[in-house]
Amino acid sequence: MKQDSLQRIDGFLTTSAIDLFASYGVSVEPGPERIGGIDNPFAATIGFTSTDLHGVLVMTIAREIAARCLPPNLRVEAPKDEIVADWTGELSNQMLGRLKNRFHAVGVDISLSTPCVFIGKEMRHYSHESPIQRSLYLDEGRVLIEFHADYEKDFEIKGEAEGAGSGPPEGEAIFF
Repeated sequence: MKQDSLQRIDGFLTTSAIDLFASYGVSVEPGPERIGGIDNPFAATIGFTSTDLHGVLVMTIAREIAARCLPPNLRVEAPKDEIVADWTGELSNQMLGRLKNRFHAVGVDISLSTPCVFIGKEMRHYSHESPIQRSLYLDEGRVLIEFHADYEKDFEIKGEAEGAGSGPPEGEAIFF
């Protein structure tokens, strides 16, 4: 895959993540790397597939940030782990949904699976070596978004696809 396609993916990740958190009133800034470990981490993984691209998105987030993003009707002083876990899964789903819309705009239609959520310290995602491995650190590394994908030979991400139109609306909350 050419460098400009990888740069498009990086741009999709950054824009999608910033927009996602901003939609819940939380400002996050991308950083070059993780500054420290994530305290009270929650993680969600969600797979995706298309004709030419398939892989997984992994979101690891500090409990405090996930709780700050909760919808107003779920925000309480100390939300239960169950609520934060469900919400972490939903954030990963919305993140991949935003990516899906950006890929759709360039003619790549992906399908999403259901997220799976984990809680605990020192977790790490183990997967086979993928040709595309991108990491995005936000809020001084307290949010980590990983994008791992395989692609078919000669697959490249081009500019806007003719007639692609816009994807479905972003920001709808669906609990699993």
